[in-house]
Amino acid sequence: MKKTIIMLLCLILLSACSSKSQFTNMNSEQINETIPNDLPQQLKEVDQAKMDNAIPYMSKSFLDLMDTSFFENGDRKEYYLKSHKIHEPGDQLIVYSNSLPRDGHYEVRFAKFNRAERKFENIIETTVNRNDPNLVITLPEEENVSYYLEEIQLNSKNEVLKKEFQRAFVLSNEVNSRIDIDKTIYSSGDTMTVTFTNLGTGEIQTGYGVNFEKWDGESWKDYEFEQMVPDVGIILRSGGSFSQEVKLKGFKKGIYRVMGGPIAAGFIVE
Repeated sequence: MKKTIIMLLCLILLSACSSKSQFTNMNSEQINETIPNDLPQQLKEVDQAKMDNAIPYMSKSFLDLMDTSFFENGDRKEYYLKSHKIHEPGDQLIVYSNSLPRDGHYEVRFAKFNRAERKFENIIETTVNRNDPNLVITLPEEENVSYYLEEIQLNSKNEVLKKEFQRAFVLSNEVNSRIDIDKTIYSSGDTMTVTFTNLGTGEIQTGYGVNFEKWDGESWKDYEFEQMVPDVGIILRSGGSFSQEVKLKGFKKGIYRVMGGPIAAGFIVE
């Protein structure tokens, strides 16, 4: 009887050992090496010099500094902020003359912020009358700069009707991102956490829903599965991240990857 019990225990132990994952003794780096993922998980190395010098276009202290410099001879509270936008070199800002009253005119000032000296340098100072063509200002072919456009509307008696200004930012063209998942090995039905991080200087648009591909032994193929997600766009500013949970319902054993455009994170379903 004793021999029979011992033999049964041995069989159970052998069965348990054989059912262990082949990845049990591997670390995450070794597991990732077994996944034939030809896409990087992070688009490229972080350019720290560019990141350190990037325009903090949403920083209140930085905006207060620029406002103080630009309105050194006036009162910021008298001005309406028309626009606070990111632009590309060569974009156009337009002062519409047909928005003026019949006897009105604009006093226009377009200036660039000198961050080193903490002051604005005027590029254009001009007058736009009601019957003039619209004033079109083309942003210079330069990156990592901030501009202000001031428009003061006056009537024929030079009485101020309104004061407006725009902030225009041309950021460094430093696009970088990373995609992360909380594990490398999952079981079908597990919940995965996917995190997308903006490591560049500008803004990246993302949203709910995740795209997957599955390895068929020779190449990656789109993997379709049902997911109900809100149709909501999400803007990630520099350094921002967005995480969402995805239930791997119906995923069969195999090698997969989560896609984020030119980046991907591989994983295994056992």
